[in-house]
Amino acid sequence: MVLVLAGPVHSGKTSFLRGLLPELKAREIRVCGYVSLAFKGEGGIFGYDLFDVKEGRALPFLRTTGESSWQKVGPFFLLPGGLAAAESAILGRKPGERLIVDEVGPLEIAGRGVWPALSRALARSSFHGLLVTRKPLLDVLRDRLQPSPTEVFEIERNDLRPALIKALSGTGRAE
Repeated sequence: MVLVLAGPVHSGKTSFLRGLLPELKAREIRVCGYVSLAFKGEGGIFGYDLFDVKEGRALPFLRTTGESSWQKVGPFFLLPGGLAAAESAILGRKPGERLIVDEVGPLEIAGRGVWPALSRALARSSFHGLLVTRKPLLDVLRDRLQPSPTEVFEIERNDLRPALIKALSGTGRAE
């Protein structure tokens, strides 16, 4: 089952996930994957760090400076080491773990970024995970996920926390 958390840009999707991780751990719901943390400085956001939810560590993922040969999305360059870590987190999912990918954005919708690794993971019949996306990309993502069954959770949903915990704990128990 593919779960999708959707919401507008900067609506709190990542903050929500970061707050949810300790509760998932307390409930013994095993997770892997990553969330993308803003890398801020004076004057705004200068990139994003990949926070590996299983390892509990962060490393540079996207930055406003980079080499012309690197993939780019908006003002950000995808750092090769960050991309390799993201792909490893996606493809390294063990049976019983729920994969979290924050986020499936314009680069992935275009078939680049982490999409090649994610599409391989999605092709496995035992896939269970949560993908985060922006609301404007939701319909395109749903199309890309066919024929996998999906359930969408919007960030504005009043019962989001219990509903998402239930969905994450209830999928894949037979693994």
